[in-house]
Amino acid sequence: MMKNRKQPQPRKKACQGCTTAKVRCDLEKPSCSRCRARGKQCRYCWGSVCSDGLGLGDPATLGNRSPLDESLSFQPILTGDSTAFATAEFLSPISGQASEILPIGPEPEATPTVDTGLDFDNIDLVPMTDAEEIRDRWLRTYLFSATGEVPKLFSLFTVQFVTCVLRSYPGRLIENHGLPPFIHPLQLSNKPMPGTMANCISLVRMWMNRVAGSEGMILSTVKQEMETISRGDAIGDLEIVCAFQAYLIYLITAYFFPIGNTSLVDDSSLITIQNLAFRTAKAGFTCKAELSHMAPTWESWIIASSKRRTLLTMYLFTNVYNFDKGIPNFLSKELGNTLAPESKVLWEASDRLSWTKEYNRYLSKWEDGLLQISELWQSPETGSEAKRKRIERWLQATDEFGMMLFAVCAHIHGC
Repeated sequence: MMKNRKQPQPRKKACQGCTTAKVRCDLEKPSCSRCRARGKQCRYCWGSVCSDGLGLGDPATLGNRSPLDESLSFQPILTGDSTAFATAEFLSPISGQASEILPIGPEPEATPTVDTGLDFDNIDLVPMTDAEEIRDRWLRTYLFSATGEVPKLFSLFTVQFVTCVLRSYPGRLIENHGLPPFIHPLQLSNKPMPGTMANCISLVRMWMNRVAGSEGMILSTVKQEMETISRGDAIGDLEIVCAFQAYLIYLITAYFFPIGNTSLVDDSSLITIQNLAFRTAKAGFTCKAELSHMAPTWESWIIASSKRRTLLTMYLFTNVYNFDKGIPNFLSKELGNTLAPESKVLWEASDRLSWTKEYNRYLSKWEDGLLQISELWQSPETGSEAKRKRIERWLQATDEFGMMLFAVCAHIHGC
């Protein structure tokens, strides 16, 4: 008599992502640690049936979203209070690209994001002592003849280069291209983003993908949001830098992709962005630890680095605007002590441990002091062996933003 053989237990299979990558999967539900760390939807497949770890059906259908579904991903909160928080599909903190979201149900929940353990409530920055020079920068146009200050000479090709770079930034907020390189993805990863940034991403998408007949509504809505930001009094470093970044994105979008004959960019809006930069500078551009050549907290560094990059982008945009209007540009002496953008590896670090290890290596490479923006300008030391070595050391590790900044400085000042 044949014995009844026990049916073998089905072998637990790795999730689809780990299978494709041919790596070990820890089989955790609803998401394995590898997918969770990458902000990816975790899918388990048995035969021809796939499901996510939450039992919500075949996640393969999530990729087939209609334009209406896409437009619902970001719902702007235009309540007149841009410091309110909005829940929206957002970006992977590793790649800066849009993450997959769960199907919209009767009670949609916030999009799952990687838990990086970031806390932006206790940022330790040093206020900029001469921040007023940023706020009053527009006055130099009328006072330079009395002070003897000599305008900087911008060639047409330099302006065209900067224009091409800045024009690419709004497009990064649509079609899952990620974020402009002055916004750190982890600024907005662990909790619903500040309303200023949620509204900004929604409105820029509407602006860039506008349908004929909607121009008037989009113009008035963006103008209203810009006015709300200019009147607002953001509290906390995260909200301050997000307001500054959002207003700058509106200016770049409106200037390079105008709607009709209506311009939202004029001398008044340039004064407003400089005032927002002043508020940001008063809250601090540099970590206290950076001044002592020590490692700051990851959160403080993210905010400080994002602020510095946003300020530099604002100056580049202002230079283009002034050139187009025939207004003289001047050397940004007030930014001389500002630290140059850090390495690509530091900016793209996705967890605290890897960032800390990399920052310690970074400090060991710069025992002679971190590179400052003024070192990229013409000076008596321009072309000296010592200066060239420092710049080359920086160029070896910098990212696209730093390389672009170097190209502009080299074209104006020499290298």
